[in-house]
Amino acid sequence: MDVEVHPDLAKLSFLLGRWEGVGVAGYADVEEFQFGQEIEFSQRADLPYLAFASRAWRMTPGGEPGELVAEESGYWRVRPESDAEERGANEPVVHLEALIAHPEGFTEVYLGNVFANRVEMSTDAVVHTETGIDATASHRLYGLFGDNRETLGYAWDLAASGHSLRSYMSAQLKRVGPK
Repeated sequence: MDVEVHPDLAKLSFLLGRWEGVGVAGYADVEEFQFGQEIEFSQRADLPYLAFASRAWRMTPGGEPGELVAEESGYWRVRPESDAEERGANEPVVHLEALIAHPEGFTEVYLGNVFANRVEMSTDAVVHTETGIDATASHRLYGLFGDNRETLGYAWDLAASGHSLRSYMSAQLKRVGPK
């Protein structure tokens, strides 16, 4: 474990750093398109949470970043191991809580699990402003893969605009900034 990583964040330390790459997005009434993305997970000094920021741009025909299509920010934190002992035998162990806010007028509260170099989480609650996108649920998967676990892959499923949970965005990113 990196000495500078808060002990509560050891399970999430594989995410630390700045990541860039490309992906594909589309939804029920949105034609599929390619996007470029940057994601950053950073730790605040001696605090037990990760700050999260993500921006994605539609790629132009020439392969350059075009219009901004998604932006989000939030905080991820690992729940203490003692929570697992307090939960009942039939309740799943929750290792992670995350808050993710979107400028389109909605915020997601996630609960999830961390297994080795993988995070899987689903929304526990979604709230939106009066004029915000009427998102109702999300599911996300983040994980390292490749020969040296050098690629961060993710998939985001979303339920919004009266549609059930379905694929929305996925990408493969490489670390470009320090841990």
